[in-house]
Order: sequence, then structure tokens, then C-alpha cells
Amino acid sequence: MNNKTITEPELIDNLVNQSVKKMMLVQGEDGKFSIRVQLSWKGGDLLLETQRKTPRVWASLDRLVKHINSKYGKVPIIELQLME
Repeated sequence: MNNKTITEPELIDNLVNQSVKKMMLVQGEDGKFSIRVQLSWKGGDLLLETQRKTPRVWASLDRLVKHINSKYGKVPIIELQLME
């Protein structure tokens, strides 16, 4: 895990261990959505990245929510940040 990023297996492991304080769904300037997380044991926000070290993005909020429900199970508070 890079200092500012987290992979999906690491995110799932932290969710299982209940060390994720908050998940943020963030809309970028391109209109796509990404996930940022705050961990209880590490300061700052971590961006979810793919195995190829690029940000994991979704074209729609609906698809992102379906992904969260199918992959992560019980999650902590989710904050939504939309572009103006």
C-alpha cells in the first residue's frame, strides 16, 4: 500500500477488521466516481486503486453502489462528494 492509496484486497481486509472509519464516494471533474477511505490506524484519506496502480473509477453512482453492496458487505458511514 502506497502512503496515499489502498488496494481492494487491503480495503476488504480493513473492513473485516472494522478499521475503516469512513468511506467517501467522490465525483471527479470527469463525472466519474472513486472511493476514498479513512482508516482508524492511519491518518489521511486513501484512494482505492487497481492492481495496475491506477485509480479505480466508476462511470455511475448506481454501479458504484452495486459494487459496494456485492463486494464489501457491511460498511461504515459513507459520505458523498459531488462536483458542482
